Amino acid sequence: MDPVKLTIDGREIATVKGKTVIEAAAEVGIAIPHYCYHPKLPIAGNCRMCLVEIEKMPKLQIACNTQVSEGMAVKSQSPKVLEARRAVMEFLLINHPLDCPICDQAGECRLQDYYMEHDRQGSRFEERKEQDRKREVFGPYVVFDGERCIKCTRCVRFVQHVTGTEELTVVERGDHSTIALFPKRILDNPLSGNVVDICPVGALTDRDFRFKVRAWYLKNTPSVCPGCSTGCNITIGSYQNRIARFKPRVNEEVNSHWICDEGRYCFHPLTEVERLSAPLIRQEGGLVPTDWDTALRTALSGLGAAAPLAGVLSGRNTNEEAFLFARLLKRLSADAALEVFYQERPLTAVEKILKSPDRSPNFRGAREMGVGSNGGMEPLLRRLAEGKFLGAYIVGEDPVSAPAEGSLSWSCRTLI
Repeated sequence: MDPVKLTIDGREIATVKGKTVIEAAAEVGIAIPHYCYHPKLPIAGNCRMCLVEIEKMPKLQIACNTQVSEGMAVKSQSPKVLEARRAVMEFLLINHPLDCPICDQAGECRLQDYYMEHDRQGSRFEERKEQDRKREVFGPYVVFDGERCIKCTRCVRFVQHVTGTEELTVVERGDHSTIALFPKRILDNPLSGNVVDICPVGALTDRDFRFKVRAWYLKNTPSVCPGCSTGCNITIGSYQNRIARFKPRVNEEVNSHWICDEGRYCFHPLTEVERLSAPLIRQEGGLVPTDWDTALRTALSGLGAAAPLAGVLSGRNTNEEAFLFARLLKRLSADAALEVFYQERPLTAVEKILKSPDRSPNFRGAREMGVGSNGGMEPLLRRLAEGKFLGAYIVGEDPVSAPAEGSLSWSCRTLI
C-alpha cells in the first residue's frame, strides 16, 4: 500500500493510503472520541462525536469516514472541535434519563466518560424529556431500555453485517427514532450477547449480568474461553471469588472482537451451589466428608485393586492435568487404556463464525500429553460395555449418563 504522512495535533504520523483519520490516530495512541464507530462494523457517521478540524477544509469533518491524504494536517483538540463536542454531548443528553445509579453500564459508559471530558455543563433543556420503551426483552440474553439509546446503530449493523440475521432496525424519525425488533422476530442468534458489549451506553444490557454487581467492583482477569476448541480470548470479571461474567477480549487472529453466547455463559456450571466443597468418601453405604489426603488414598486404593483400568479424561483439562492423569493411570495399571473424551456437534452458518465442532478446548493438548491410545472414544466405550476393564477413572466428563452408554456403570467393578 502507498505510504502517507500527515500530522495530528502537531505530531507527524506515517500510515498507509486508505486508512481513516480515526484509524491513523489510534495506531499512535491518539484517542478521538466516538460512539457509532467500531473497527469491525461499516461506517455510519451519525454520532458526530469524532469531528476534527482539517487544514484547508472549511467545516469540521468526521474522523471515522475521512481518509488520510499526504500532507494532511488534523486538529483533534482545537477550540472549534471542543465546542462541537460539547454541543454533541448536550444534544445526546437532552432526552437521556439520569438513572446512572441503577444502570449496569455505569463505570463503563462512554456517555459518562465523555461528559466529564468534553461537557461538564448543566442542562439548558427545560421541556419534558422524550419517553421511550423501558425493560423491553429483545431475546433470551438482551434487554432494551429505549430512553438510554443514542441511536448509534452499532447493534443494527452488527446483526446486519456480522451475523447476517437482521433482527434489529431503526424505526420512526427524529426524536422519535428508536431501535426495534422486526415483527415476529427475537434477538436469539448465537452471537446476540455481543450487541451488549458494543453498546456504548446502557441501552442494551445483559439479562444474566443485570443488577448483579457494579463494574468497578469486578476483578478482571485475561483468559481463554473453555467452551470449545476455538479458544476465544476473554476477560473474566469476578467478584468475591465468584465469576460474574465473561466478556470478549480482542484477538484478531482468533475471535476478533466477539464471543458466542454459549461461551459467554458457560461459566455457570462452575458457580452452581451443587458443586462439592469438600471431598467425600463412601462409608457404611453413605457419603461422608473427609480431608483430601484420606480421599486420595482411598481413591488410589480402589483403583489399584481394579486393574486393568480404563481412563477417560475431559478435553477441558489443562496439559499439566493431562500429564498427571496419564502418569497416574500408567503407574496403577501397566495395561491401562487411556482416551480423551471427544464430542463433535453440527454447526449452523452463524455458529461457524466463532464456534468449533470440537467442544473440547484442549483435546489436542491432552493427546500430546500421552492420553489417547485406543483409536478414539468409541472403541474404548465398547470395551467398557463388554466388561473388559475392572475399573474406570473418568475425569471431567460424564459418559456414563449418556443415553447410548447407559449400561457402562454396571460393566466395571470400580468407577471413579
